[in-house]
Amino acid sequence: MNKDRSGYTETQLRSDADRTAPATPSNTDRLVAILMVRPEIKSVSDLTSKTIAIDDKHSASVRNVRTAIVAAGASDVELIGIPTKAINVLVHGAVPAAVLALVSPEAAEAFPEFQGFKVFRIPLSPQTLKSRP
Repeated sequence: MNKDRSGYTETQLRSDADRTAPATPSNTDRLVAILMVRPEIKSVSDLTSKTIAIDDKHSASVRNVRTAIVAAGASDVELIGIPTKAINVLVHGAVPAAVLALVSPEAAEAFPEFQGFKVFRIPLSPQTLKSRP
């Protein structure tokens, strides 16, 4: 773990999701947003009227991610871009949720759970996960 300029401890995650190239607006319909939430969040609907952190590198996809989260049950959410790692503000309690990555459906299924947090997999297109067994 390293400290960034903001003083937050940067948590390093090593997974296939970290090696996924940032999404572009033309290919986001085949992706799944990995949304990590604090333990008090029991469902996506619990994020209604909450602020969710997202890495600035995903800024081109914010509209699609927000639409997918709303479609999954949170009637109103605000996504804020974070210049460092969104997970840092989540771990330090500044937000109830953070979008960690935009990945393929296969990578989403393999994405690990983290002790003390929940992971929701939000398809950016309703068909993304429906076709999978």
